[in-house]
Amino acid sequence: MKTLIDNGILITPTERIEGGWVLVEGAGIAALGRGAAPAADKRIDAGGRFVAPGFIDLHAQGFRGYDLWDAADEDFLRATRQMASTGVTAAQASVDALPEVCRIMRPRIGRTDGGCRLLGLYFESPFISPAKRGAIPLDRVRPASMELARQILEWSQGILSMITMAPEQPGVPDLVRLFRAAPGPCGPVVVALGHTSATFDQAMAGLAAGMTHCTHLYNAMPTLHHREPGPLGALLSRPDVSVELVCDGIHLHPAVVRIAVACKGPAKTCLITDCVSARHRDVSSGAPRLADGTIAGSILSMDRAIANVQHFAGVTLAQAVEMATLSPARVIGCDKTKGSLAPGKDADLVLFDADVNVSMTVIAGEVVFQR
Repeated sequence: MKTLIDNGILITPTERIEGGWVLVEGAGIAALGRGAAPAADKRIDAGGRFVAPGFIDLHAQGFRGYDLWDAADEDFLRATRQMASTGVTAAQASVDALPEVCRIMRPRIGRTDGGCRLLGLYFESPFISPAKRGAIPLDRVRPASMELARQILEWSQGILSMITMAPEQPGVPDLVRLFRAAPGPCGPVVVALGHTSATFDQAMAGLAAGMTHCTHLYNAMPTLHHREPGPLGALLSRPDVSVELVCDGIHLHPAVVRIAVACKGPAKTCLITDCVSARHRDVSSGAPRLADGTIAGSILSMDRAIANVQHFAGVTLAQAVEMATLSPARVIGCDKTKGSLAPGKDADLVLFDADVNVSMTVIAGEVVFQR
């Protein structure tokens, strides 16, 4: 089955193709170009809208009333299908590092069923700072333990793609090396620095041990000081380390978004939602919160994050799309199959207008959402 999407503006890693077309064959991209289009069994008129690779959310917990770890399959699918309606075609599920959660999530990795595809699991705990745990319950936080780390790897064998650690915790460098040596669904497990009270030197030691990414930059970590730059100084000064930004206008002031993008560039900046179901949470001033006012995730969607970062950081649409597609794909090692429009890659596509209002989402060559 060949499907042609034509009369669109293609956003590729190297150019913007006006009057472009994408030929989808089966679950993959067969060809793309401009001008005369090839024959196909089915034609979709993009109507001059933008055609981009599907958005990849590295940090999602739930969406619009449903958690990704809900035991009921229908509730899980409600979350992933609504995420697909905002252009997300692939995501990491941020869940608790527990054996029962791994048991629920294992058969969900790689499924679509009309919703975004889960690439793997993202554990934000247990090896984090109790003082910077944010909305993570204290009983989910544990000291660095090789025994517990090995148990976690056993529970999550093959489905864990990323784990967050606080580098100042004694024993963490050894755990970093252990997890980095473990295979994940897209490549080696990624160890992210986050939920930390680290000094600059402690953060640099964590990066030297093998941390390559940062969990929601600025949030749940000390602020930057000119005599003690802390983890922010380490992360912003290392061009090889990727970072996450929650661009909802609540987690971060637009000025610090601009600073981060200026330091890291689009290639090392990943837009995330950190979205939650918001079930059983008070949503006030635009974000879910604990009783003491602590921000507990977001109600942001990826389409709005892309629209927002253009205004916050003064980047182009193409750069904003890169932060939601190719940049996260590179972080977890799935950029050979996802993250850009190119022949041979997965036919995960999204169509949207100049304001990033999504009108169609395609996953593995199938239209899963159409407005």
